[in-house]
Amino acid sequence: MSATKAIIVGGGVIGLTIAHHLSQKGVSCTVLERGPFAKEASWAGAGYLDLRAAAQVGGAYFDLCRLSYDLFPDWIDRVEKESGLQAELVESGSLDLAYDDKDEAGLRSLEKKLQSHGLGGEWLVGEKARSLEPALSPGLQAAFFLKQTRQVRPPRLTRALLAALQKRGVVLRELEIVEGFLAKGNRLFGVKTNKGLLEADAVILATGAWSGLWGEKFKRVIPVKPVRGQVILFQARPGFLRHILFSPLAYLVPRLDGRLYVGSTLEEVGFDKSNTSWGLERLKRGALKALPALSDTLIEDSWSGLRPGSPDGWPFLGKLPDWEGVWLAAGHFTHGLLLSAATGQLIAQDILGEKPTVELGPFALGRRPHTSVGL
Repeated sequence: MSATKAIIVGGGVIGLTIAHHLSQKGVSCTVLERGPFAKEASWAGAGYLDLRAAAQVGGAYFDLCRLSYDLFPDWIDRVEKESGLQAELVESGSLDLAYDDKDEAGLRSLEKKLQSHGLGGEWLVGEKARSLEPALSPGLQAAFFLKQTRQVRPPRLTRALLAALQKRGVVLRELEIVEGFLAKGNRLFGVKTNKGLLEADAVILATGAWSGLWGEKFKRVIPVKPVRGQVILFQARPGFLRHILFSPLAYLVPRLDGRLYVGSTLEEVGFDKSNTSWGLERLKRGALKALPALSDTLIEDSWSGLRPGSPDGWPFLGKLPDWEGVWLAAGHFTHGLLLSAATGQLIAQDILGEKPTVELGPFALGRRPHTSVGL
């Protein structure tokens, strides 16, 4: 197929990245977003990029995550140059924290999985870990250091993406609701919105946690559902923490300006984005266990986001079965930011009839569930 016009339904990081890759290939793109651009999971997320969870799952999921991880530096560099804005890609490295023998045993298992995929880390006893991060708890038994963990700041990445797309001439239409689709038989050729009709050669559904709602219109079950994650933001000083921390109760991501992102819960509560006292208290307790000095640090903000969960945590990528002209890019669960670069590349390749860099079959809608993905 030689598509000349595409409509991307969904203006989060996945939809915007697909538009970026398609526009590089000369496709005329329109992105439709029912709310403000990139203000759902794309804004709420932590933005850490690593292969810990992927290594534990292995197979095609690891291949997808590795592709995206490897694409990130050059892709971010291109977006920053096009936009003139910084996305804050930082090679942070990470420390997995063990407070007792049980924690350490779990991390030893993780280490073996990482090694099987060519990723090596380093064990640090408590004192050596504290020499790397002085604020770590004196009760720490050991830490596993993985230098390959990096991060990007999601709101700044999406702001840069939007600016780059504007310069490319991509049409960005927010506060526009898709109410239906234009079809001849099983062939889609556009969408109907609350503001009119739009025709295209390809329609891509990239609506995050809301993607399951399209199932009725296409007479297909799209098993994507919202999974709430609550977050706390501490107003720490720059340099207080330099590495990303993974602790049994929380993960902590330090920003360049000193702010400390602490996440996150996993809750199936529908589309409810409210915070709860128990959820925030759990995160605070996890943060203070890792970094006791945070007890004197102001909590600047808290919020919740809705991850697009799938039955196994693997995304759905590729053509919608039994339909022509419509693609799905949804269900990325806890790794939407990490998988954005590869998703954009692969969906663009598939739409244009190119051989995808990673085989899309394992990510097809209607597949059998795979080994489940965690954080």
